[in-house]
Amino acid sequence: MSSQIDIIAILFPKPGKADRIVELLNEVSGYVKANEPGTLKYQVTRGKDEVIMIESYKDKAALGDHGSSKTFKSFQKQMQEEDLVARPMQLKMLKDAGGFASRL
Repeated sequence: MSSQIDIIAILFPKPGKADRIVELLNEVSGYVKANEPGTLKYQVTRGKDEVIMIESYKDKAALGDHGSSKTFKSFQKQMQEEDLVARPMQLKMLKDAGGFASRL
C-alpha cells in the first residue's frame, strides 16, 4: 500500500487577483522543486474562476515539511495581506480508486 498523498487545493481569487495568486504560487513552486524532494508534484492550474493546485507528496512527512516551510508560510501571509481570495481555500485529499495517472 502506497503512503503517497495526493491533494487538490482550490483557491478562489477576488476579481482581478488570479494572476497575482498564480505569480506567488509559481514562486513557491520554484522553491518546492529545488528544496522539497518529497514533493512529487506541485502543479499550478487555472479554472474559470479559481486557481487549482494539483499536489502529490511522497508521504505524510513530506506534506508536513511543505506545510511548515518558511516559503509556504510566507505565501499564506502574502495572500492574506494582499487580500487576494474571496473565500477560504478548498482542500481535497484524494484516494486512488482506479484508472491510471500516466502512460509514461
